[in-house]
Amino acid sequence: MTSAGPPAPPALPAYLRRPAAVAVGLATVVFALLGTRYAGESGSGRIDGHAENLVDSVTSAHVWILQRLSELGSPPLVVFAAFALCGLCLALGRRRLAVVAIVGPGLTGVATTFLKPAIGRTMEFGGFAYPSGHTGGATSIALVAALLLVSLVRPGRITGIALVVTIALVAGGTIGTAMVATGAHYPTDTVGGFCAAVAFVLGTALLLEFVAARWHARRA
Repeated sequence: MTSAGPPAPPALPAYLRRPAAVAVGLATVVFALLGTRYAGESGSGRIDGHAENLVDSVTSAHVWILQRLSELGSPPLVVFAAFALCGLCLALGRRRLAVVAIVGPGLTGVATTFLKPAIGRTMEFGGFAYPSGHTGGATSIALVAALLLVSLVRPGRITGIALVVTIALVAGGTIGTAMVATGAHYPTDTVGGFCAAVAFVLGTALLLEFVAARWHARRA
């Protein structure tokens, strides 16, 4: 009998799986609550109003920079980044992460695109708003990059969790702020986009780990 060889590196280290499952659950609940709250509405709510005032006070002198930053979440750049990350993961022997790099951002993009008309929240000047596809796209790419970094560096539990959380928040927060500052979205739209990315990217990674565990159990 030939040896099966060493197992493929996981998409999620064991210590990240429980926090990832919690994050997926919380993100799904928040996304659903916000989607239900603002379904069919136009205009900003109370939370949006306070957040918009804060964003305007901080970013009013730098809107032109944020306009350029917002482009980082555009579909063409997200697609390019996803395939680039997939290729990098394959080159580094991270086959499961290569799947996450395509499926996670892909599902995020599909969901944020097709749920917009289903939820029906619109901007005051027209156009569907919830959830923000740019924020979701940028966050999904950042999450994949963070998981790859953790896979390569192999930090301890606390450091690994902190890296993933920080990278996701910085990417999602930056693009989300840019979308609000330029008037493209309400703040709660960007929260919805962020939650969609967390749910689909980490959910895909968890599903791959579950399938891999079942497959290895059957072979054993």
